[in-house]
Amino acid sequence: MTLKSKIAEFIVKRDFIPKKLKWERNVDGIARVYSGAYNLLDSKGKKKLADMMYEWGVHDADEVVKLLGIKRDLHGCAIALLTAHYTFGIRDSIVEEDENKVVMHISYCRWNGRTDWNPALCASTDRYDHGLVKGINPDVKLVCTKRRSQGADFCEAILTKEELGK
Repeated sequence: MTLKSKIAEFIVKRDFIPKKLKWERNVDGIARVYSGAYNLLDSKGKKKLADMMYEWGVHDADEVVKLLGIKRDLHGCAIALLTAHYTFGIRDSIVEEDENKVVMHISYCRWNGRTDWNPALCASTDRYDHGLVKGINPDVKLVCTKRRSQGADFCEAILTKEELGK
């Protein structure tokens, strides 16, 4: 046994593996599992998976509002999205905000550029974001206008207030 392998064993047995490394491996694993499952499904199954992601977002909304102490308004929805994105290795920021609109730019995505990742997978996982927003405030609409997976320099997400009756 080499010194390097003894050190590695010591680190593993005492759970000294850095949390960031664990987190990165878990997020990468989630991407592999999701991509693999998605690619096994026919179009009906892919729709069901996207619907499931949406429902998870709706389901998580109340807990996220309570956990973050946010209001159920445009800004609160944006903060919830920032938090959800950061959890999965997505870095974004609010680049424009007023009482009727919030524009967010995603500058980094841990999953972008993977050989097993594509725009259809992005759209499928995005359904969680849509559900989260609707669960927080049904009068807020989320639209993704640009996607890195489609060649844009950044992803753009726009939150707007929906007009009453629409």
